[in-house]
Amino acid sequence: MQVRSWMTEQVESVRPDEDIAEVRRRFRQRRVRQFPVLEAGQLVGIITDRDVRTASAPDTAVAAVMTPDPVTAKPGMLVEEAAALIRQHRIGALPVVEDGVLLGIVSESDLLNALVELCGVLEPTTLIEVESAEGGDEVERVRSVIEKHGGWVPWISGAPDGRGRQIIALRLRMAVGSSPEQLLEEAGFNLLSSISGRVAVAACG
Repeated sequence: MQVRSWMTEQVESVRPDEDIAEVRRRFRQRRVRQFPVLEAGQLVGIITDRDVRTASAPDTAVAAVMTPDPVTAKPGMLVEEAAALIRQHRIGALPVVEDGVLLGIVSESDLLNALVELCGVLEPTTLIEVESAEGGDEVERVRSVIEKHGGWVPWISGAPDGRGRQIIALRLRMAVGSSPEQLLEEAGFNLLSSISGRVAVAACG
C-alpha cells in the first residue's frame, strides 16, 4: 500500500516571506496543522501551527520559524515506511515530493487510517500460526496457498523457533465457508493456532 493512495493532493502552501499573522489566520480558516513552504515552485520548508504559536511577533516572516529542508516522502513509498519516518523524526506530516515537485502531503492520521486498513482490523479476519521448515520460500508458499483459493493476506511474517523450524503468522480474509486451516494443513504446514474475528490494531505488528 503506497503513500500516493492516502496523501492529500490539493495542498495549500505558503511563501517564506509571508507574515506569521496571515499564516495564523489561514491555519484557523483551513483547520490544518501544517503548510508546506514553497519558493519559486520548490519546497523549501514546512511550518506548523505550533511554529506560529511560538513566534514572538506577528510580523515575523515564515522563513524565521519554519523547518527548512523537511523530511519528505515519495508517492511510491510504502505507508509503513512513511509511518516509520514520522515516528523517527517526531513530526506530524510528510510533504510528498517527486522530481522536485510537491504532489501532496500525508499526515499521521492519514497513515493511521492506512495501517488500520492494511491490518484488516475493520473487517472480520483470521489470525493463523503454522509451523514449517526454515526458509523465506515457506512464507511465500503460505501466502500462495491462501491467495490461490481467493483469500487476501494483508500481513504475514516468519520467525525461527530456535529448533530448526519457523513459526509463520498471518492475518487473512477468505469467503464465508472457506477453511484456510485445512488448506494449509493439506499443503504440509502444521497448524498451531487460529483466531477469527475483529482484533486490536496492535496485533498487526
